[in-house]
Amino acid sequence: MGVTLPTPGTVLKALDAIPDPGGAPADWAGTPILIVRSGSTVRAYVNVCPHQGRPLCLPSGRALVSEGRFIVCPFHGASFELETGACVGGPAGKSVLTPAPVRVENGQVIAA
Repeated sequence: MGVTLPTPGTVLKALDAIPDPGGAPADWAGTPILIVRSGSTVRAYVNVCPHQGRPLCLPSGRALVSEGRFIVCPFHGASFELETGACVGGPAGKSVLTPAPVRVENGQVIAA
C-alpha cells in the first residue's frame, strides 16, 4: 500500500514556523507529513514511525530533534537520521522513514 505525497509545488509550511532544530507537521490535508530542520537542512518524511505506526510528533505538533541530527519518536524513543530517515537506534530496527521530497523557496517549504 503506497502513500500519496503532495503534488510538487504544494506549499507545506512557512520555514519560520518550524523550530530550528525541530520539526512540525505540514499544513497539508493529505498524508500526514513531518517537516524537520536543523540549520539550513530541511527534510520531510511521512509522519509515521515504522515501529508501531504512531506519529513522529506529539499531539501538540512538537517533534523532537536531538543533537540537530536525529528525529526521535516521542512514544518509544526510536531515533532516525535527519538526513536519510534511517533508524539508528531504538525499537524500529533497520527501518527507514518514507521521504517526502521538499525544497525551500521564498521562506516556504514546498513539495518537490
